[in-house]
Amino acid sequence: MKRLRHTFGLAVTGMFLFVGVAAAASLGLTTGKLGAGSAAVSGCTASLTATRNVNSSGNVTQVDVLSVPQACASETLAVTLENSSHVSLGTASTTVGTCTGGCTVTVTGFGTVSATNLTAYAFSLTQ
Repeated sequence: MKRLRHTFGLAVTGMFLFVGVAAAASLGLTTGKLGAGSAAVSGCTASLTATRNVNSSGNVTQVDVLSVPQACASETLAVTLENSSHVSLGTASTTVGTCTGGCTVTVTGFGTVSATNLTAYAFSLTQ
């Protein structure tokens, strides 16, 4: 019985070894190109601030994001209006246009958001 168990263990081990080698043999051995170098990368990062416009009903109609860097031109700027618990009250986005110096970007389309509930803005810039 002990000899049978030992033989069976060797057979199972051999089978796993064969399967592993067969799987490795199916991998391609071609090489890709890898290079190194340096390039100047202009970042679209900044400390953004904003102001809001409110209509006669007390709702936010637009948010003006100030001093958006020129490097952010053609990127999507999303603004989320948040309450004191950082829960989203509304989100809208627009594409940053080209300008010289710092841009002021106007974002509209938040829906009905009461200005009294707005305590923070969250910004996101994506390509």
